[in-house]
Amino acid sequence: MERYENIDKKIRLGYEYARKYESTKACDVWLEAWEGIKTIYEEEKPENMGVFDKKYSWCEPFLLNFIQDLEMELGNAGQAEDKEYLKKRILYCEEMIGFINKDDLLTIENTKRAIADSHYALGDKDECDRLYSNWLKEDPSWGWGYIGWSDCYGFGTEEIESNPKKAEEIILLALEKEDVRDREDVLMRAAEIYEELGQNEKAQKLEKEMEILKKHSSIVIKSAKIGRNDPCPCGSGKKYKKCCGAN
Repeated sequence: MERYENIDKKIRLGYEYARKYESTKACDVWLEAWEGIKTIYEEEKPENMGVFDKKYSWCEPFLLNFIQDLEMELGNAGQAEDKEYLKKRILYCEEMIGFINKDDLLTIENTKRAIADSHYALGDKDECDRLYSNWLKEDPSWGWGYIGWSDCYGFGTEEIESNPKKAEEIILLALEKEDVRDREDVLMRAAEIYEELGQNEKAQKLEKEMEILKKHSSIVIKSAKIGRNDPCPCGSGKKYKKCCGAN
């Protein structure tokens, strides 16, 4: 129990740093907490992460919150302060996937995106392309996979100039698939790309299709109840309370 309490204190301390926008300090203490969690998990060998989560009263629901918050904070630290934290983010995410329940598809997908996007941010376009290409061969309907890959080229980095044509090429792969998931989000990103390219007619055509989808899905959206700690349905990878539910 003492080990658990020490880990929980570190998690709480990390949130204090995060609230002060001290990302590297938050990441450092959270990574220490993660090492402790792994040790207990490997010793106890619970049936799955959900069982492990319920056994201990973490200050944050472990699976839905702390895991995702550490991934996002590593991204913040790597992009704003020290790129070494992007490398740490990749290693952490590769480990984390092995601990996530296999039926938690959204968290797994967001973690994969974090890995590939971090490689791109570090200047390794080839590895980013390889990862997204392989994952989309395994799951050709993964809409946010295409969006994430396209966004790498659409936004670029400090070292890599944006490439709207490459972004378009990738997003078109998604638009060609009738069964692509989150098609409305794919359409939105495609329309933005065409606006950036000055192809307004194509953008307007996609926006019309998007409006049709919104009308057909409005009843479903209104009836869905989203928990504050659930992943945001917009696909951002953040928790609802820290994204669309922040207002």
